[in-house]
Amino acid sequence: MSYGTKGEMNETIREEDAKRAQKEAEWAYNNAMEKFYYSMLEIVFLRIKSHLSADGLKKVIDMDEKRNSNENLGVEFSQTTWKVLAESWAGAEGLAMTKIAALYGLEIADLDLSKIEELNEKRSKPRCDPSTS
Repeated sequence: MSYGTKGEMNETIREEDAKRAQKEAEWAYNNAMEKFYYSMLEIVFLRIKSHLSADGLKKVIDMDEKRNSNENLGVEFSQTTWKVLAESWAGAEGLAMTKIAALYGLEIADLDLSKIEELNEKRSKPRCDPSTS
């Protein structure tokens, strides 16, 4: 995080500068999350597949066939998968944010708590709403 020119930090950062930086970061975050969720999904599926026995592989193939032949089951399975990814990421994201904030020497007073509260209110729903294309 560097603000100013040529690596020099502007000593007078106004509240509007902070708000603009928040909006830009939130926009970039939301755009990156969908890509990240797809990557995380692929990694988790590959990890599961790399551990499957013959019986486990048969169960996966059977479920995939059921999902392909039953649209409602496929939609429900997909929605549950995205919810699980969002729930799993929330804990890891919070831990990483805490540790990286500490590297910057940030304290609670350095944070806009209204933004944190907004994110916490949205936690009940996955932040990724992948397109169906």
